[in-house]
Amino acid sequence: MQTLAGKVAVVTGGGGGIGRALARRLGQEGMKVVLADYDTDLLAAAEQEMTDASLEVLVVPVDVTKRTSVDALRDATLERFGEVHLLCNNAGIANQGSGPIWDLEDADWRWSLDVHLLGVAHGCEVFVPVMMAQDQEAHIVNTSSGNGGLYPIPTTPTYAVAKAAMTTYSECLWGQLRAAGAKIGVSVLFPTGYSPGLLNTGIWNQRERPAEYAGSEPRPLRRGLEIFLEKAKEEGREVQFTPLEEVADQVVVGVTTDQFWLHVPSEASDQKLRDRLESIIERRPPLYLTTPSL
Repeated sequence: MQTLAGKVAVVTGGGGGIGRALARRLGQEGMKVVLADYDTDLLAAAEQEMTDASLEVLVVPVDVTKRTSVDALRDATLERFGEVHLLCNNAGIANQGSGPIWDLEDADWRWSLDVHLLGVAHGCEVFVPVMMAQDQEAHIVNTSSGNGGLYPIPTTPTYAVAKAAMTTYSECLWGQLRAAGAKIGVSVLFPTGYSPGLLNTGIWNQRERPAEYAGSEPRPLRRGLEIFLEKAKEEGREVQFTPLEEVADQVVVGVTTDQFWLHVPSEASDQKLRDRLESIIERRPPLYLTTPSL
């Protein structure tokens, strides 16, 4: 999809973090942007920001775990704009099932899989038929993670497994779209490897679980970013943050040049990828599994 101006983009998880930065960038490219998020307060703030910048935006509250909610997102999009050309399945939650994998409950797995895997599946089930019927160039960007999508962090199994599954889903999606002769590109985004610092995507600090995903015992909310910053301060380390705009820029390049894998090369990440591939060939566990990771 070489031209973005005048076309319509739908961004889930668009109220904050990567989704919000991506929405701004797409708006600056001249796209009409539909922002969808579970958090209505974040949506309102994002809408005001886009409006103040004279960017065309529609906000729609959505729960990507519910197919009917994503159906309503499609209907609102088509009612306002009549078509859709870019779908960014970006909604996500923090790792909420850490600790020994044998101690986790079904609720831990279901919340992560429902958001990260079924949320993407719902987006594609709803919007791909619309894109195919339009018979125009279109594109789908699925936000994965280096954790699981490229190589897992063993201490965060529910998140890593869900992202790995969603990455494989995206590969199957690309293959089936090609076989169907569809004019729809697919990209998998890995927000990792950026320099000089961390990406504060907003996913670090976990929100309250919906009641349907409550386990047998309450799990305390994780203050991931705060804990990391406190530890860094104690160790005398300076923490730098990379602008989220770098991720948004990469997505624009990936969409307009039809790239499938969207990730920034880094020595650490590339080494883990090589180790994983070599371990498969050599029939051994990957070495990085025994290396402490963030």
